[in-house]
Order: sequence, then C-alpha cells, then structure tokens
Amino acid sequence: MRKSVKISLAIVGLVVVLVAAVAAGLLLWRPSFLSGPECTVPGDRAHPAVSPTVELTVVQLQHASTINAVGLARAVPERGRIIAVATAYQESGLRNRPNGDRDSVGLFQQRPSQGWGTVQQIMDPIYAAGKFYDALLEVQNWQDLPLTEAAQAVQYSGFPDAYAKWEPQATTLVKGLSGREELTLNCGAGARQPTADIPVRAAPPGSDNATPELTAVLAAARAELGGVTIDSVASDGLSATVTSAVPELDPAAAGRALAAWAVAHATSMLVTDVAVQDRQWSDHDWQPAATTSDPAQVQITVAEQ
Repeated sequence: MRKSVKISLAIVGLVVVLVAAVAAGLLLWRPSFLSGPECTVPGDRAHPAVSPTVELTVVQLQHASTINAVGLARAVPERGRIIAVATAYQESGLRNRPNGDRDSVGLFQQRPSQGWGTVQQIMDPIYAAGKFYDALLEVQNWQDLPLTEAAQAVQYSGFPDAYAKWEPQATTLVKGLSGREELTLNCGAGARQPTADIPVRAAPPGSDNATPELTAVLAAARAELGGVTIDSVASDGLSATVTSAVPELDPAAAGRALAAWAVAHATSMLVTDVAVQDRQWSDHDWQPAATTSDPAQVQITVAEQ
C-alpha cells in the first residue's frame, strides 16, 4: 500500500474517532432542556386523537396561555379559544414573529395594511388576540362552522385548509389552561428563558410592597386574565396571595386557570412556586400542597434577584 493511501486512511480514522467523541460529549454535557421537551401539556388518554399530549417550548406555551387568557377574560366560549390557538399555531407556530408574508407580523400574522392596527399594536399579544376574537365573534354562526372555515373567515389565508391540523393540539392546550381539569401542565428545569421583551403593564392595586419581578407577574396576569385581586404581599415582597375571578368560571376553576397561567409564564417571569387549592407547583413539578386554600386563591412566588 502506498504511503499516501496509508496516511489518508489514518486521517479518516482519526476524524471518525473525533466525531464519535464529540457526539458522546454532547450527549453527556448537553443542557437539561435538550433531554426532552421544554413544556408538556398532557392530553386526554381516552381520546388521544381529539386531545393528544402536546410538547412545546416555553415561548409557545406562554403565547398559547396569553391567547386563552384573553379569551377567558372576554367570556369567549371554549370553541372560540380553540380556534384562536389553532390559528396562531398555523400562522406563527405560536411565536410573536416580527415579520412574515408581506407586512404580516405577530402571533396571528395580522397585517397593518389590512386594518389590524400598527405594527407596535399587533406585536402586543394581548392586542393581537383581542383583535382576532373581535373578528371571530362577528362571523355568522362561527360556533357551528368547522374550525378551518371559522379561522379562514377571519384570516383570509392562502392556505385555508391548514388550520384544521392544529385543532387537536389547540384543544389540549385550551383545556389544560382553562382550569376545568386537574393541573398537569409543566415546564421543566433548564428550559430556555424567552429573550423577547415583555410588554410593560400597569401595576395593579395592592402591589406596592411587591418586588419589581413580582409586580410584573401580577400586572401581566391582571392584564391578560382580568379579575385578579391582590389579597396580600409577603414582607419580603417575593410572594403574593391573589384571588382570581374569571367570567363563566366557578371560583375553583378560576383559581386553577390563574395557576395554570402562572406556570405557563414561570420561566420568562422568574416564578418559582405556585399554590392553588390542594396543589403546589414547586421545583418544576406538581405536588400536594401543605395546606388547602380558598378555591379561588392562588399564591405566586418569584425568585429573589
């Protein structure tokens, strides 16, 4: 065998060894968020085709939570909230995109040139979700239409049949976020914190003694979900007990809806603990709470900065 061939084979062998070593190193040292999905919302085990388990990123779950919360605050029926989340899934992948086709922006890829508002307005998830609901509720018999037809009546998409494929995922998310079932949604430790700026919301009454981080959580909850009353703030300013009131929901469901919202926003807003009724989310997992609280009360704690 010629010397040059031997050298070439040796180089190839070395490269193979190096690639294998790097791959093994990545498996051993990869960040914890890469070992599985960032967030999981369990579906209906008895009917997985209708409501499958959904795995998604922190960003996606947070935006789904906001869309659902705005709908809850407006007393939009569950069907309307499912349509809204499915539409945003298709249009933006549940991401607040600053660009898109032509001048489309935001969660629903709404176009300023089509009268949806300014770019700045549409990039606010609360505004964008509200405008979608405004348009949806004007569609005649929207609750009786297939999801694709209802969404298309609002969006005028070039791919009108695409919305339907997201209906099962949207169903799981809306049910998991709306407080009607046991709280099981979760985001794991090590999930990537969103880098987008969080819109500044007005501080709610009763938050004077809260830290800026806790104030931001309470302000966002009140702006998105509505009906949030601050009962007390801990002396260290890191924890607050609040009462949730949501149209069309009983007190227990309203409390669970706020708790689900808080978990969905936990990574971006530095929430460490959420307690509601006989359940507590701590160390990125749900567990029995030490005490049972008023059904509508939720205790939210943030990290010390």
